[in-house]
Amino acid sequence: MKKKQLVVFLVVLFVIGILTAGCAGKDTKVADVEKKVEKPQEIHVAYQNSSIIILLAKAKGMYEEEFAKDGVAVKYDLYLSGPPMIEAFAGGRADFAHTGDMPPVSARSAGVDIKVISRAGYTPGGNALLIRPDSPFKSVNDLKGKKIAVQVGSSAHHFLILLLKKNGLNTNDVNIVNLPASDHQAALETNNVDAVVTWEPWNSVLENAKAGKILEDSSSGVKRYIGVFLARNEFAQKYPDYTERILKVNEKAAAFIKSNPDEALELIAKESKLPVSAISRIVKSSDWDSKIVQEDIAALQQVKDFLKETKVLKKDYDINELFDDSYYKKIKQ
Repeated sequence: MKKKQLVVFLVVLFVIGILTAGCAGKDTKVADVEKKVEKPQEIHVAYQNSSIIILLAKAKGMYEEEFAKDGVAVKYDLYLSGPPMIEAFAGGRADFAHTGDMPPVSARSAGVDIKVISRAGYTPGGNALLIRPDSPFKSVNDLKGKKIAVQVGSSAHHFLILLLKKNGLNTNDVNIVNLPASDHQAALETNNVDAVVTWEPWNSVLENAKAGKILEDSSSGVKRYIGVFLARNEFAQKYPDYTERILKVNEKAAAFIKSNPDEALELIAKESKLPVSAISRIVKSSDWDSKIVQEDIAALQQVKDFLKETKVLKKDYDINELFDDSYYKKIKQ
């Protein structure tokens, strides 16, 4: 009798074990499904007229194609420069963006939680100082005491400071006028300023309009001009898969530029509402490799040192904290 009871007891235990395992497996599968379906409702991409990769991807509907199967909408916001894009990050209105080097460095110091997740183009002559075509100025030193327009807080602003220093001048030797790049042409044509400092494609826009000519640009080695692709860290950490897929689209756009330069130029020009002649130089002279190299980190370190020296940096930090190339490395595996 006891032997019979023992057998029954063991059978019951076995059945309970199977049921428990089945329930646990079911719960695990449900949890996995729930984890997989977690997705953002929208992805907000901030860009400007120098955001070549984003402009092409937008023109060809690459982001929309990538996320259509997920039912995730892609929203775009156009800005004139980097500083207001940083404000959008701070307010949770941007998830990804392409800016120059100055905005993210100062933003990180101010507590805005963003990361540089890839490079967005290296353009040797990206920053430039331009004067009117009929200007009598022959060198940077000739601009002592003159009005120079620049978007304060931009990469062009940093380039101007370094250029002045290279020529034995400082900001007290010139009159800096804070002006958006889109207003530089009118400022030159109306003689409201003697020179402007900006970035591509605005350098080309001014030259093509015969409103300005380049006196000196960053190809001289004064400053390494790079674009950086930024992510709102909260979004990237919550949706790493979507962050990686955004970078995959960027890689696809960069490959298209290399293999179809003429078609890419037409698409980018139409999307940016700028002539092909204004886009051509930045597209053809830039290195579109997205990989972050040591020279890029050193360039942002130079920016941070400048902001610290001028007491603009609100809080010092290790420049490596600004970078996170783990998403890029993942898609390259």
